[in-house]
Amino acid sequence: MKKIVENTSKYLAMSKEENKEFLDNLYSLMKKLEADVVDYQGLKILSAPPLCPDCRSNHIIKNGLQNGMQNYRCKDCGRQFRVTTGTFVYRLQKKEKMLDYIRCMVAGKSLRACAKEVGISLPTSFAWRHKILAALQSFEDNINFFGVVEMDELLMDYSEKGRIYKNAEELKRARKQKPKKVAVLAATDRAGNLLFKKFESKKLSSEQIEQFLKTKMPKDGVMCSSNKKAFKKVRRNVIKHKEIITSHRQKRGIYSLSTVKKKASEFTNWIYFKFRGVATKYLQNYIMWYVVMGKYLTGKTVSNTGRMLNLASSDRWAWYRYKELVNITYVN
Repeated sequence: MKKIVENTSKYLAMSKEENKEFLDNLYSLMKKLEADVVDYQGLKILSAPPLCPDCRSNHIIKNGLQNGMQNYRCKDCGRQFRVTTGTFVYRLQKKEKMLDYIRCMVAGKSLRACAKEVGISLPTSFAWRHKILAALQSFEDNINFFGVVEMDELLMDYSEKGRIYKNAEELKRARKQKPKKVAVLAATDRAGNLLFKKFESKKLSSEQIEQFLKTKMPKDGVMCSSNKKAFKKVRRNVIKHKEIITSHRQKRGIYSLSTVKKKASEFTNWIYFKFRGVATKYLQNYIMWYVVMGKYLTGKTVSNTGRMLNLASSDRWAWYRYKELVNITYVN
């Protein structure tokens, strides 16, 4: 594995501004060093101790090198693993092409265009996109809301895009049985925090909203929502202050749903016009891509490439999430 930084102690002690500058120049640095994404994964693991991919224990010891890559062994369960195990680069072929694939991806290029420019097949392009997006799922834990929080229900079309039907009978049966809509909870606050959360139901329930509130905002916050039944049924012991908006106008001059409705409209346009819809089982992946674009990817393509690589490399369970998504079966 190639060294991306010479002084790891200095790297680990970087300030927020220094880290931002480092990431903005990361793509150019790695191209100059001819380093790949696996090399960067080896650097990222220095910022946090490795965890066992089976039992998630931190009782880990080094267990030699294999092809220049550090191996580890869990003292609790005996599992042996590498720096890359479970990450989005686990079992990655053509690792030297992934950095430029990320550049194409953050530039907004299609799967086909990414595949052509980087020199990979279309199925590989699809798999790489979703391995990267699966790594972004953990960043949902970093998003919390404060103060006045606008919330609304977004109903999106259920889709099995990409599914290949065995025969006409299977297609006919699927059309009869599959749900028409999928419920998504949209939330944003005055600080600009934004999240869309997909639920496996045709419409939101008060229980789903309450669970979201418990994990994402304090009890003394203000939930500003539409007058749909699920929002009105949210209990006071979950959120003390509720403002139900019954019209398109502001309530008492300060409460409205204009921001969340605007964000929801922009998101649905992005899904339906840029991608021409996405399969429902991958929807949460695209949700986190959209959220990350607004929160972290605000610079130029070269800068965003380093930032996206850093975000994806921070997660150690992306490969497992990706495999779970791929193995989800459609409605029969």
